[in-house]
Amino acid sequence: MPKQKRNGPTKMDRLYPKTKMSVTDPFKEIRNLVDCIPESPSPTQITPLIALVVRSILDKIGFVELVNETVSWDQNQCSISPGNRALALVLLPFLSTKQRVALVHVSQQLENIDTELIFGSAIPATSFTDDCLGRFLDKFADACPSNFFQQLSLRAYAVYDIQQSLILHSDVTSHEVCGEYELDETPDAHGPTVCFGLNKTGRRDRRIFQTGVVSDGNGLIRYCKTMDGNHADSVWNMEALTALQEIFGEEFRNHTYIADSKLLNRPNLEVLNRQGSEVRFISHIPANFAGKIADKYRSIAREQNQWVDLGQCCTEEETPDKRATYRSQRFEVDIYGLPYTLVVYETSAADERVKSQIKTDTTDLETLVKEKKFKTPFACEPDALRAIEELNEQSRKLLVQPVIEIESELKQRWPRGRRGEETKPLEEWSVYHVRVKGTRVHEERVRAFRDKKETFALLTNHTELDLDDRSVLRHYKQQHVVENIFRTMKWSVMADRIYLNNPKRIDAMMTILYVSYLVMGILQVIARMNIRKLPEPPRIYIDNKPLKSPTAAFLIQSLGSFDIFTEDGNRQITGVTERNRYRLSVLLYLIGMGSEEGVS
Repeated sequence: MPKQKRNGPTKMDRLYPKTKMSVTDPFKEIRNLVDCIPESPSPTQITPLIALVVRSILDKIGFVELVNETVSWDQNQCSISPGNRALALVLLPFLSTKQRVALVHVSQQLENIDTELIFGSAIPATSFTDDCLGRFLDKFADACPSNFFQQLSLRAYAVYDIQQSLILHSDVTSHEVCGEYELDETPDAHGPTVCFGLNKTGRRDRRIFQTGVVSDGNGLIRYCKTMDGNHADSVWNMEALTALQEIFGEEFRNHTYIADSKLLNRPNLEVLNRQGSEVRFISHIPANFAGKIADKYRSIAREQNQWVDLGQCCTEEETPDKRATYRSQRFEVDIYGLPYTLVVYETSAADERVKSQIKTDTTDLETLVKEKKFKTPFACEPDALRAIEELNEQSRKLLVQPVIEIESELKQRWPRGRRGEETKPLEEWSVYHVRVKGTRVHEERVRAFRDKKETFALLTNHTELDLDDRSVLRHYKQQHVVENIFRTMKWSVMADRIYLNNPKRIDAMMTILYVSYLVMGILQVIARMNIRKLPEPPRIYIDNKPLKSPTAAFLIQSLGSFDIFTEDGNRQITGVTERNRYRLSVLLYLIGMGSEEGVS
C-alpha cells in the first residue's frame, strides 16, 4: 500500500524553516540560514552504515567478548570496557578515509555518530581520550596480541563456514613512525625496535618498523607479526614457518607456502625440508641463488626452445584480451643435495614492460639533462666533455641515451667606438655549447632488459603430479593477495604512518589494524560466496556492468554512500534514492544482511 503523504509542516520544517533561495546573493542566503538556526536545535547524529556492518561482523565472531576475556581489567574501575575501546579503534579505517588519525583525535571521529547504535550504550565520544585508548593498548600488548588474532581468525572461519584454503602467501612491508622518536638501542620486549632503515620507497632517512603477514588463498590473514625496522625478510620467513607449524600442526604439510625470492637461502631450505615436517613451497629464484642457477636454466630454456604453451593467465578480474600469455619449460635440479623442480616461464607481457620502462627512463633522462644546466656554455671543451661523461654515467642504467652534440662559438671583445676595416678585436676566445638533440633507445640495454623480463624462474618441491606448470604459476601470481592487504592498510587512515612512540602500543595497534583488514576480508569472502548463489551477476558495477567478483574496496566504497540518521531516538537510512535502492538491497544481500527476494 503506498505511503500517504503527510499534510502540514514536518518536525524538521519547524526546527529548520526553509528559506527562498537567493541565487543572485549567496552571502545573503547564508545570513538568512544562520538566522533561522533555532536556539536549542534538536540533537542529531549521522552514523555511516558501514560502521554498523562492521560492528555486526565483529559481534558474530565475538570480538568484544574475546577482548574482554583476553585483557585484564576491573569492571568496577572502567567506565568503558576494553572490548569497546578496541572496537572504536577497529572502526577508524571505516569512519575516516581522508586523513590519518592520532589517538588524541579519535574522539573527534566519534563525535557525531550514534554511539548507542555502535557500542550498545550511549558512551560520550569525549570518553575515548588518548589516555583511555593508550592504557588499553598497553594492556592489550601484555596479553599477547598475536595469539588473540589467531583465535579471532579461527572464529571467523567457523562462524561463516568458510572453506579452508591450503595456499599461504607471505610478505613483509614497512611503516613509518611520525614525529620526533627517540631511537633506543635496547629493544623493547613487547614491541618492535624503531630504527632508520630502507623503506619500500627506497628511502633510508625514515624511522620505520616492519610487519609480516601470512594470508591464505581466501585473502584472510592467518598470522601476523610486528618486527624491528631492520628485520631481514629471510629471517621473517623462518619465523613464519615455525609459527605456522605450531598453528596448523600436522596439517601444515598439506599447505603450500608461497613467498618472494627472500625465502630461498640454505637455512630456510633446511627448515622447509626438515625430516618428518616437510613443507611444500613456491618461490621466485633470486639472481645470485645457488651459483646463479636461474640465469643458467633460463639460457638453457632459450637454447632448447621446447616451450609448452600455457595460454592466458592468471587473474579472473582481468578481461581475457588483457591477460598475458605464458610458455614454460620444466627442469629437475639438485640444490644442496636435495631434488627440486625448476620451472622457467616466458611471458608475452615483456613488450609492454619494455615500452613502459622506456617511457619512464625518458622522463628520468630529461630530468637529468635539466639538472646539468646545459644552457650555460662551457669555457673549454674538456669541461663540456666531462659534463657529457657525467650524464652518460648517471644514465648508464636507463634504456635510452641522449643524442648530444658539442658546438663551438667564437667570442670576441672589440675596442670602443666605430669599427674600421682594419680594426681588430682586442680578444678572441671560444665557448662550447652542449646541445641535447633528443633521445634514442639503447638497443643492447633493451635486449638485456627484455631477456630479463621475458623469462623468470620459479622453484618448488611439488611434483608434476601434484601441480602442473600452469598451476604453479597461477598460485604464485596470487601473491598479490597479501600485497593487496598492505595496499589497503596503507590506504586506511592509520597504517601508512603511525602516531605512537611506544613500541608496546605500536605492536598492539598494528594487531588492531589487522583486525580491521580481517573484517574487510570477511566482507569480500562472504560477498563472493553469496554472489555465486544468484542466477546471474547483478548489474551494480561501474557503468551498470555485471558485478562478478566483488572486492572489499568496492563493497566499502558502495556502502559508504549510505548513513543512518538518528534524531530523538528514531533512526532511518539516508542516501537512498529510487536509483540506488536496488543497489543497497544487493549489497546487503551480498554481505549476508539482506534477503534474496529484493535481488532476484
